[in-house]
Amino acid sequence: MTDVDDEAAAAALGELGLSTYAARTFVGLQKLGVATASEVADVTEVPRSQVYGATDELEAIGLVDTQQGSPRRYRPVSVDAARDLLYERLRSTADDAADHLEAVRGECEHRDDTQEAIWTTEGRTNITARITDLVSRADDRVLFVTGQRRFVEGPVATALKEADADGVSVTVASADAATLEAAAETGLDVTRVVDESAPAIDVGRVLVADDDTIALSVLPTAGLPHVETEAALWSEGTGFATILAGLIDDQTG
Repeated sequence: MTDVDDEAAAAALGELGLSTYAARTFVGLQKLGVATASEVADVTEVPRSQVYGATDELEAIGLVDTQQGSPRRYRPVSVDAARDLLYERLRSTADDAADHLEAVRGECEHRDDTQEAIWTTEGRTNITARITDLVSRADDRVLFVTGQRRFVEGPVATALKEADADGVSVTVASADAATLEAAAETGLDVTRVVDESAPAIDVGRVLVADDDTIALSVLPTAGLPHVETEAALWSEGTGFATILAGLIDDQTG
C-alpha cells in the first residue's frame, strides 16, 4: 500500500468513529501484524507517545489485543473481525441516535406550520428513501407510476412487495412494457396507461398512498435546464395531496 492508500484507509476509519491516531495505528498494525509502539511509530505518522493512547482506544472496542511485557506488543484483529466490530459499533451509534430522535420528535412542534405543507428533495438516493418511507407507512393502498424499469427495482421494489405482503393494495402503473414486466415478475398488480406526458417535462416517478399522500419526481431534461438531477416534491395528509392524488387516479384508472 502507498502512503496515499494508508491515508485513505485511515480517513475511512475516522468516518467510522476512530480518532486520527487510532485509525493510523490500526492501519500500521495491519501492515506489521504484531508490533511495539516504536515499530508502529516507525511506519505511521503517529508519535510513539501517542501510540499508547491510540492502542488503548482500539483495545476498548475490540480491535487490538495487548501482550503485557517490556515493551508491550500489540496485535490487530483480522480484517473480517474488524469489519464486523465497526459495523456493529456504527449500527449501535445509529440506533442510539434514532432512539433519541424518536424520544424528542414533536416536542416543540407547531402543528399550524405543517398544514398544507409541500416539501422538496433532490437526488435519486434521497428520493428513493422518501418514497420507500411513504410506502412503508401506507395503510390501505399504494399506486406507483413510472416509465422507467430502474425505478421498480432495488429498495422501492422491496418496499412495494413488503407493503403488498402486509395487506396494502399495491399497483404499479406504466406505459412502458419492460417496467410492467419487471413489476409483474415480483408479484405486484400492474396496469398499463397511455403515455401523454409533455416532452419538455420528464416525470420520473409518482407515488400515491392512501388518497392523501403524494410524491412526484422530475428528471433532468433540456426543457428544464435548472433541473440538474432528479428532483421531487411530496406532501402528506394535505388537501393539495388529496386533490393531486385524485387527478392521478383519473389519469391511470
